[in-house]
Amino acid sequence: MSSDDVLYSARFMYSTLIERGRDNLIKCAAYRDGALAAPASGTVTVYDGSGGSVVSAAVSITASVAGYTVTDATTASLSLDDDWRVEWALLMPDGVVHTFRNDAALVPRGHRRGPLPTRVFS
Repeated sequence: MSSDDVLYSARFMYSTLIERGRDNLIKCAAYRDGALAAPASGTVTVYDGSGGSVVSAAVSITASVAGYTVTDATTASLSLDDDWRVEWALLMPDGVVHTFRNDAALVPRGHRRGPLPTRVFS
């Protein structure tokens, strides 16, 4: 990174929880100097616990936030796992693709967010 690079950050409140067998809208909001910065385009890649790509696709931009729907068919036959990862490669206003990463998990349908043990699925 050079001193001329524009700094962006993504704010993820929690790990991304993807419910198995259900459509899941996942989002990435990127900020610069505390203000929401709209990407021009981008891709999202969801990796399972073994590092294999579950999906890699173009994102949609709505209200300056990148989003993608992981479909029920994508996850219906997969094993539950709390070691997934989501990577967003977004073309930001500075003309550079910036990559943002967040931990993720494939959880049972109907899962409610709350205190979790260190490992959800042992």
